[in-house]
Amino acid sequence: MNAVKLSALFLCALALAACSSAPPYAALPIEDDAEAISNVVIADDELYDVIRVGRAGVERVPGTNQLKIAVPVRNIDDEGIQVLLQVSFLDSQRNPIGDDTNQQVKLIGPGSTMTHMAISKQAEAMDWVLRISWNK
Repeated sequence: MNAVKLSALFLCALALAACSSAPPYAALPIEDDAEAISNVVIADDELYDVIRVGRAGVERVPGTNQLKIAVPVRNIDDEGIQVLLQVSFLDSQRNPIGDDTNQQVKLIGPGSTMTHMAISKQAEAMDWVLRISWNK
């Protein structure tokens, strides 16, 4: 009976490991010693290999209390890329509040960094997620 439980536990662990390697991926940081950026997700394997993300600037807009973010996004490839960026603002439990930006097309040159900025429409925004995908 214990062998059956251990086998089932092992199979569950394998299934979870397989699921964790599927897109979207938490973005890798620009700095080598920093952790992956969980607020930024990348939708594709190829894109994951060429995008790095810096530390986000997050602040409240005075007077309106809207959330403003600025995220450095770097293309480490030797060719320019064209990506779609979309920010979803979330509540304090990381639930969507219906405050999403439109998808924006950005061209990032080889080895270049651009800063993506977004401001929530609602003062209730407490957190955010930036989704990056190919513009194909």
